[in-house]
Amino acid sequence: MKLDAPGLTVADVRLERLSEAHRAALAKSGAVEAMWAWMPVIPSGTNFDAYFDHTLADAKDGRSIPFAVTRISDGAFAGVAAYLEISRTHRRLRIGYQWHPEEMRSGVVPAATALALMTRATACRIRRIEYLIDEQNAAAIKSIERLGAVREGVLRGYMRAAGGTWSNMALYALLNGEIEVAVARLQARVEALHLA
Repeated sequence: MKLDAPGLTVADVRLERLSEAHRAALAKSGAVEAMWAWMPVIPSGTNFDAYFDHTLADAKDGRSIPFAVTRISDGAFAGVAAYLEISRTHRRLRIGYQWHPEEMRSGVVPAATALALMTRATACRIRRIEYLIDEQNAAAIKSIERLGAVREGVLRGYMRAAGGTWSNMALYALLNGEIEVAVARLQARVEALHLA
């Protein structure tokens, strides 16, 4: 199985490769405002189209696999996520750029997205899943810690964000057995939210 194979669906959420067809939906979604706080500066400029073009170019060159998230029940655009820093040789990757519209953040969409990404990664024999999170992003850190990810350290002054600030990045990871525990936690959460 490939990391980007079609059919990546969990509960009410479908992930598909991000493409030009998703540009307008993402531009209207509120992601533009969010990117100033957490997205890194890129060489081609700090505007939405530059980021979108950069993401598609990275995907074309095999440096990442970005996904658009759709809520199946109503077809609504439900966010983005990506596999980054993929090493098939070392069977590791980083999950990042997971973002959802504000009105979907407390429901099934974030948990189902995370579960889809993790289960696909393990089906592809990935044994280490990393997260690199701005130390100031308390909500994301809390979410990753709730899964059981282990904090491995902080990379000080690691990147400049689109808004101009310099970020200390906390590195978290899940290994084999820890991934299994995280998947079980996510499955229970998705089931509870999906039935609610």
